[in-house]
Amino acid sequence: MKKIAVLICMICLPLGLWARNYYQWVERADSCIKAKDWAGAEEALLSALRAEPANGQNSLLMSNLGTVQRYAGKYDEALRSYSNGLLMTPNSVTLLRNRAALFSEIDSIDQAYQDYSQILMIDDTDEDALYHRGLIELERGDTISSRADFERLLKINPASANGRIGFASLLKVMGYYPEAIEVYSQVIKFNPEKEILYVGRAEAYLFAGQYAKADKDIEKAMELAPDDPVVYVLRALGKLARYERESAKEDLERAVELGYDRESAEQLLREDD
Repeated sequence: MKKIAVLICMICLPLGLWARNYYQWVERADSCIKAKDWAGAEEALLSALRAEPANGQNSLLMSNLGTVQRYAGKYDEALRSYSNGLLMTPNSVTLLRNRAALFSEIDSIDQAYQDYSQILMIDDTDEDALYHRGLIELERGDTISSRADFERLLKINPASANGRIGFASLLKVMGYYPEAIEVYSQVIKFNPEKEILYVGRAEAYLFAGQYAKADKDIEKAMELAPDDPVVYVLRALGKLARYERESAKEDLERAVELGYDRESAEQLLREDD
């Protein structure tokens, strides 16, 4: 009778909950990640960590957990997961890169800069870190440091598309619009489906007053990434330059719906008054 009672209790448990060990939870997490079931993946990874808190692979699991939480929009939890993983393996480039990307996503630019710099202290040839640190430096107005990072990136890999994109961005910020347009055009030849290139060249065209060419790039960017708010902002800027204020308002409203900051959108309209 006691055996029957135990069997009934086991059957009543959620399927597989009582049977999985550490590696089975990891496999379960992988399956959920492939299915983009972020909640299921998070629970499976947490279960694996609870099953074997001293397992040597837990640093990798913390990285995966942070990424799953990030995809789910749980940024505070993701940040804790990445940071806890770094307590286990302080020189993990993967964890530092993931945390830096998260910091950038939540506009914690100074922290992102520190993580990219830490990566470069570990490996001064890391192309991704050079590219993203260069962009942050450019955003800060530090064109000298930005140029140094992009030059180093291109020295390491002369064929780097990111290195050329970085240089085109630098030229654009410095007001060398024709030169920036030329660099973007060269990279587009080999990366015709990369939306960021059309966005960058469209912006250069706008600054250069070449609105028709900007419109073509914006149309292509919108085709490749219809939910990117930046594309709608660029189209609005072109319309404002041609005094199409009402139509520009519609594009800015759409950009806000897609996640663009409303205050920034309203500022663009105020500057046009």
